[in-house]
Amino acid sequence: MKQELITISNYSENKYIAIFDMHDKENKNTFTEEFIQEMIEKLTLLQNNREYKAVILKGLPDIFCAGAAKSELMKLFKGEMAVKDLVLSELLLQIPVPVIAAMEGGAVGGGLVVGLCSDIIIMAERSMYSGGFTDLGFTPGMGYTRLLQGLVGEFIANEMLFTGKSFKGRYFAEKSLVNYVLPKEEVFPKALEIAELIAEKPRGTIEILKYSVNLKKRQLLQEARVHEDFMHKISFNQPEVKEIIQKQYIDKVTK
Repeated sequence: MKQELITISNYSENKYIAIFDMHDKENKNTFTEEFIQEMIEKLTLLQNNREYKAVILKGLPDIFCAGAAKSELMKLFKGEMAVKDLVLSELLLQIPVPVIAAMEGGAVGGGLVVGLCSDIIIMAERSMYSGGFTDLGFTPGMGYTRLLQGLVGEFIANEMLFTGKSFKGRYFAEKSLVNYVLPKEEVFPKALEIAELIAEKPRGTIEILKYSVNLKKRQLLQEARVHEDFMHKISFNQPEVKEIIQKQYIDKVTK
């Protein structure tokens, strides 16, 4: 029987809380073809569930999510796949109840975008978070250009976009950019605490409020998609990008 890379389970003490657990240890929660397909299937299940009132996204202890696998990046380079085909951002934003990102481990590239698509973000003090797209020679995707600005503001976003720099969670705490930045072992318990408070409210109230407050983020994603698809066609058409991906990819997703 094929092992699941992502599981959805009820929190044992509250049936209204879903735990979306990404645990592909072998590939460090990178977006392999199998991981992407399974994530699409599981996110669709969350969209259609009418009982949950809160969802917690959980990754591995050291890696929350690491973005596109090298195999998928090469498909983009060869024109075998378009960035607009990666619909994970849209599916995350379409979950009808609040999504809490319990980011115990670090996140890079599309893995950080998964966090940006959440409604509440909890980071770990010492874990590293980065876009990392330009370090691999190409422009960002999955809505990162606009969603990042929505989180950190124009100027900090510009620094992260152009340099590809990684920042420890405590940097985001100093700038008051996310909800909580805690020691790693406190991240998931805090997510549960928040989810339990949300779960006390009527589902209908939560759902209509989520639709309203998430409208701007959905609009930003739509706007980003147009520009990012255009930039990808140009940046992936540069011959040196293939070489950069081959040389830099392993270090970027594992350091």
